[in-house]
Amino acid sequence: MSKFSTQNSPYKKIYMIQLFFYLFLSACFIGLHHQNFLIEQQYLFFCFFIIATVGISHGSLDNHKGELIFKKHFPRYWSFVFYVTYLLTSAFVLLVWIYSPLISLCIFFLVASFHFGYEDLEMFFSQNFILETPLYFLRGLIIISAPLYLNNVETVNFINILLLGEQWINLETAIYSYIFYFNLVLIFFLTLLFWIRKNINLKDFFIISFEVLSIVIIFKYLPLILAFTMYFCFMHSTKHILSLAVELNDSNVYAGIKSFAKKAAPLTVITFAMSLIMLFYLSKEFSVDKSILKIIFIGLAALTLPHIILEYIYGKYK
Repeated sequence: MSKFSTQNSPYKKIYMIQLFFYLFLSACFIGLHHQNFLIEQQYLFFCFFIIATVGISHGSLDNHKGELIFKKHFPRYWSFVFYVTYLLTSAFVLLVWIYSPLISLCIFFLVASFHFGYEDLEMFFSQNFILETPLYFLRGLIIISAPLYLNNVETVNFINILLLGEQWINLETAIYSYIFYFNLVLIFFLTLLFWIRKNINLKDFFIISFEVLSIVIIFKYLPLILAFTMYFCFMHSTKHILSLAVELNDSNVYAGIKSFAKKAAPLTVITFAMSLIMLFYLSKEFSVDKSILKIIFIGLAALTLPHIILEYIYGKYK
């Protein structure tokens, strides 16, 4: 039986509101972009603010999860051990990125693909099945394969900014098209297989397919950074926040959301303040737009690894 179908009505209602808001906002930006009303520097600051607040906030309960894990082994000093471990892991990612940006970016693409797919699809699956892992990876990979094919020039230019002087090994457009369409076909057939096996129902199948279609559309018709912001903040992050709200209060999802907001606020504010400080210093050496891109994506890479490791360990403790 589908995990989503067993959720209570408020959960489903909030998910549908979130989905329609994401679609409405994306449609508005597509319309504005089509009419040439979007100004790059303005939407860059919008993306920076939304990602540094809404986007990052879905990982702002990592300290509470860290307490559950570390307090058992370090009852008096768990917070010190947790924060030092978390920050050192992030610093390690940054250090490796500085010395090997191309390798770091490729690893980040692989890790992020699984991470995005897993957190986007976990709401539908209640049983472990061997094909879930490749579906998670392929679902997340569409966030990378879509812009590389549909918006290749801007995406490669953006990647080169992240490579800190190195150059992306760009492939022929035909190769990116093969990867993109193969990615789509595999997602469709694996999702169809789950429906045939009754791991998900027909409604889940259409929701998953519709989400993938919407991702393709925004990466086709929006500037890259704006398309990523729409996906990351208003689909990926809001889904994870909803799942965290259920963990905090499975009998009242509205109360769970309020609880999440209170618990997530301190780390979200700290992260946003640190992002502003980094923007101030980076803008002295680079242009504002390049500084924002570096903070968003290299910063995300630095936070993603400890977040994923913590999520994996926390899953064993639940």
